[in-house]
Amino acid sequence: FFLATAGMTKRARTAGEDGESDDGAVAVADGFEAPIFGARVVGQVTTLALEGEDGPLSLCQDGVASDHAGAWYVATKDSLLHVSAAGRVRTVATCEEGGFFGLAISPDGSMLFEADFDTHEIRRVEVASGAVTTLAGSGTEGTADGVGDAAQFDCPNGIAISPDSSAVFVADCGNRKIRRVEV
Repeated sequence: FFLATAGMTKRARTAGEDGESDDGAVAVADGFEAPIFGARVVGQVTTLALEGEDGPLSLCQDGVASDHAGAWYVATKDSLLHVSAAGRVRTVATCEEGGFFGLAISPDGSMLFEADFDTHEIRRVEVASGAVTTLAGSGTEGTADGVGDAAQFDCPNGIAISPDSSAVFVADCGNRKIRRVEV
């Protein structure tokens, strides 16, 4: 079960074949409320307490991805944050124009990919260094296929990575298309 709409992404995991929880926490980003939620038992929702360097953190989330090791990455309007399993938050990267929206993480956890709804671009973030690189998108809305800045998107907001990490698939909202970007 997956629901995505402009400005809001929700994800939920259903019970396993035996009807029991599969013991995996599932993060949900909700653009209308500040907390990040984690469901630990099917149907049970609790708010995760996030602690930044200056104390409790209250922010507007635009996307979330799990690193499959118990930590999370959270996209805010202008920052990409790493949230440890203990709830400690650190900044991985910042964005001077546009913002971080939909997120996907590579299977090995070394790269994050994000769809920028405002600047119509697809970016790669190196987790270790925080370096941000634009993979595709001219920065203006459009529908052109092409390489790098010859490609155009119109409000991309959802992104998923292929199992072999060779491509990302982008929900190009304004164009009502699914686009493939080679990585």
